[in-house]
Amino acid sequence: MKQGTVYKGLVGVLGGCLLLAGCSSSQKPAALGPVGGSATGTSAAPTDSATSTGTATGSSGSSSSSGSAAGSSPGAPAPTSVATSNGGWAYNAAVPGDTAIADAMTAFQNYAALSYQMAITMSHDNNLVNYADGNVESLLNNFVTEERQKNIISRGQEGIRVMNVSKDTGNPPIVSITVCTDDSKLPMYSTYGPNKGKIVVPAQPAAVSVYKVHQSFGGKWRVYSVSPSSTTC
Repeated sequence: MKQGTVYKGLVGVLGGCLLLAGCSSSQKPAALGPVGGSATGTSAAPTDSATSTGTATGSSGSSSSSGSAAGSSPGAPAPTSVATSNGGWAYNAAVPGDTAIADAMTAFQNYAALSYQMAITMSHDNNLVNYADGNVESLLNNFVTEERQKNIISRGQEGIRVMNVSKDTGNPPIVSITVCTDDSKLPMYSTYGPNKGKIVVPAQPAAVSVYKVHQSFGGKWRVYSVSPSSTTC
């Protein structure tokens, strides 16, 4: 999401980042990135089905997976290609054959799907605590609150493409996920007053963001940091 008077498009809370008032420049939610389509988004349900050898899918979406040896070390499990779409939300990634990275990417995918759902419905969701914590969790909840207060809502499509993933040597490690979030078809509309139904916050171009995922309380992997940038993709 990009900086502005309102958090323009969170949900990607992935990609381009529209900041809510008071959001710090170093910790912003990722933008919802539309990937072509109508101005009526539909929610994408989180899923816990992705593993280092499986495919993550939305509960009502479609997905396909295929093994690929690209980028894998000798003897290591081949990456799994994940392509999932659900209504206005689409996600693409290659999941390496590494358990920690696979679990972190599953948490990120669920977080991204839930972020989109919350933004297009102006609704908080208690499931967010399962996929995000710290500043990232607060930013998304604050974004929905501001949507309600300002009578604006995100409408359109978001496309998320994982560009790179890595983990450090910590125990447990921290996984960094670099994504391209396409918000070019995800403007924000007024829901009340003389401008009801009109675009009040323009859609944002696709941009790069880096998310960090850690294994936090309860042993769950959660997204805890996001660093947006002005780099287009």
